[in-house]
Amino acid sequence: MKEHLQPWYDKWLEEHKKTTLIYAQSGGETRLHQVHFVRDSIAGLFWSDIPYDKRNAAPPRDDSKESALVIGEHTSKSVRLPVYSLERPDLGIQIVLRNNYYNWNVSVISETPITTDLRGFQLDYLDSERKRFPDGYIKGRFWGYCFFEGFPEELCFGPFVENPRKFSLWTNGDYMLYTFVWLLMRDIRKGAKK
Repeated sequence: MKEHLQPWYDKWLEEHKKTTLIYAQSGGETRLHQVHFVRDSIAGLFWSDIPYDKRNAAPPRDDSKESALVIGEHTSKSVRLPVYSLERPDLGIQIVLRNNYYNWNVSVISETPITTDLRGFQLDYLDSERKRFPDGYIKGRFWGYCFFEGFPEELCFGPFVENPRKFSLWTNGDYMLYTFVWLLMRDIRKGAKK
């Protein structure tokens, strides 16, 4: 599966227009807060160096510009939710993420090692997990709060300390995710200008 976020969301809204699921509503309207957050805030950070009108269209809609792709789905609290991918081949970076109403899981794939100061984020296994992964991350396993619901298996990784080019982590809220992406993209753009 790989489709632009806005057309995926348009279909989701149509399918759920009469939902009574509390987690699929906001202010009495059917909507997914996380889609708006990724599309409007996270993608805004990710693409901030390219003006909106210069971005590629997000087919089949001409009125929507490229923001994120949906590359998988998962279900939480009986709501079908997307797994997002933000991809910038020109900068050598891809960020994959999902939210399950509890936390965000994030995978980073970078052509070069990430050198951003990420203190404050979970960059290593929890102490209680070290025995489970004595030789590094094992595909198909969860670690910490990285449960990888809906992620393609090839995009699930161990922590940053194992590989600063391909790693996964979790954050507890939107502000932490925003901060993470802001720090990451600031430093990637600096590196690209050198």
